[in-house]
Amino acid sequence: MAHEPTSGGLRRALGPGVLTVLVVGDILGAGIYVLVGEVAAEVGGLLWVPFLAAFVLAGLTASSYVELVTAHPHAAGTSRYVEVAFDKPAFTFVVGFVVAASAMTTAAAVSRAVGGQYLVAFGDFPAVPVALFTVGVLSLVVWVGIAESARANVVMTAVEVGGLLVVITAGIGGLLDGSSEPSRLLEGGGADSGAFAFLGVTALAFFAYLGFEDAVHLAEEVKRPKRSFPIALFAGLTIVGILYLAVTLSAGSLVDPAVLGRSETPLLAAIETGPIPISAEVFAVIATIAVANTALLALTTASRQVYGLAEQGAAPAVLGRVGRRRTPTTAIIGVGSVVAVLAATGGVRELADTTVALLLAVFATVNITVLVLRRRGPAVDEPASSFRTPTVAAVLGALGSTGLLANSLVTGGWGLLVRLVSLLGLAMLVYLVTRRR
Repeated sequence: MAHEPTSGGLRRALGPGVLTVLVVGDILGAGIYVLVGEVAAEVGGLLWVPFLAAFVLAGLTASSYVELVTAHPHAAGTSRYVEVAFDKPAFTFVVGFVVAASAMTTAAAVSRAVGGQYLVAFGDFPAVPVALFTVGVLSLVVWVGIAESARANVVMTAVEVGGLLVVITAGIGGLLDGSSEPSRLLEGGGADSGAFAFLGVTALAFFAYLGFEDAVHLAEEVKRPKRSFPIALFAGLTIVGILYLAVTLSAGSLVDPAVLGRSETPLLAAIETGPIPISAEVFAVIATIAVANTALLALTTASRQVYGLAEQGAAPAVLGRVGRRRTPTTAIIGVGSVVAVLAATGGVRELADTTVALLLAVFATVNITVLVLRRRGPAVDEPASSFRTPTVAAVLGALGSTGLLANSLVTGGWGLLVRLVSLLGLAMLVYLVTRRR
């Protein structure tokens, strides 16, 4: 077969259709199902504005990713691009480690949310045991194989999209029967409506879009990456952007923003207010599947990133071993163990804030990397990209990511800074040990 690896590498099994579904499934999930209420608490009926602003920023960075991944399709993703552009081993490793850490904090946050959010419709479940069980089951799915993980993701994505369509339908029904109030969507509110508050809530909404960058780590498992990635990243992000805008408009018009801001299950509150007859238990199942789907793809991404680092010689070689299932077995075990510890020791919001800060730093780096490589020009032995992002898009992506990162660091408090410094310290320790060996 033309798409099979020549030796013990990863299996090329993904086409553009499945890759698009993976992008949609990785973005959808915990963010939109959980954070709508928190955004409404900050900006009132204007909750749709931060989601729209976050979509624009995500699109700018996705454009840079497309240029890079079509030129350098590698499981290490961002760290590979940084290696090519800067040729600084320590910097390459830190960037790769930050990407892996962000995926692990995402998996931990959403695994922790499984028992602490919509499952409360069935009873009072202990959050930590449920999170650990979720991490264990999903790590097993990742180990079985990328094709099997992709099929599970397709099913789970269909379910979570269905849940969002129910909310959108409820919003349309509310317009038709007069139970919604569209005028709320133009009313501000919340604790603070200043510019800095808007930046902070945009960063919070940005968490709902995180995941599009995960697809680049599957580059060695995609049949035709130069053709598939532009289609998948742009189509997937656009689908999600349209869904998010429709959901936030529906929720904001159906429920008073003050009520929405106090709810731990904001989308369920919107459905209960609207004319769509659906039980809390049914929607709780849909939301739980959506959250678990995010964890599944985050675990997949983290394991591929760690595998890629080991393959580059920047992490212990044992993490680069491919098992009989043609998946990076030791990387999956290591990532699952770290995620379990994070889920047992951190809360959903704290872990989500850490993820956003880490990835904003990565996104700023990605946009700068595009500009550096373009200025330098490709080397003789380097492949050419099949896509070229507008220079202004990369510049705006870098500035926007840096601005949101600075605001997150200022408003995140000492807890966020301690977590970030600890992760970077761990990164340098692993790097120094690996280089010495």
